[in-house]
Amino acid sequence: MALSPEIVTQILNTIEPDIRAGFKESFRPISFGRDLHGAGLADAKAFATSDVLVAVPWVFRAQHVGDFIGVPATYIEFELRGATFVQVAEDDPGNSEKWGYFRYIDYIGALQQLGVTTTTRPALTAAEYVAWSEHRS
Repeated sequence: MALSPEIVTQILNTIEPDIRAGFKESFRPISFGRDLHGAGLADAKAFATSDVLVAVPWVFRAQHVGDFIGVPATYIEFELRGATFVQVAEDDPGNSEKWGYFRYIDYIGALQQLGVTTTTRPALTAAEYVAWSEHRS
């Protein structure tokens, strides 16, 4: 049995305040969208639901006005993208205090938009890891 439309609406209404609160020191909000294409909540493709899980992709357009993961304010406008997954309690789906929230935030994409250069290194082989680990101590 799928979650009721009322519970899905209640979940959607918790996402924006949660994201805004999490970044209030770093960003000045410009707009917040709950899907990646700007179609709004009427677009059924904007989120997925199951019996106990709702996935909501979102875009938070903001201006970088404070420290963000060690990067001082750049005053650049950018889009922070992510998704929030809300796990509803099976025994009491209407009780939002029992919901679990899991977020994915595209930090690398945000840093690139802010002009921060990011690099990667190749994965270590097992032997390289052992050698690295031994020299760490």
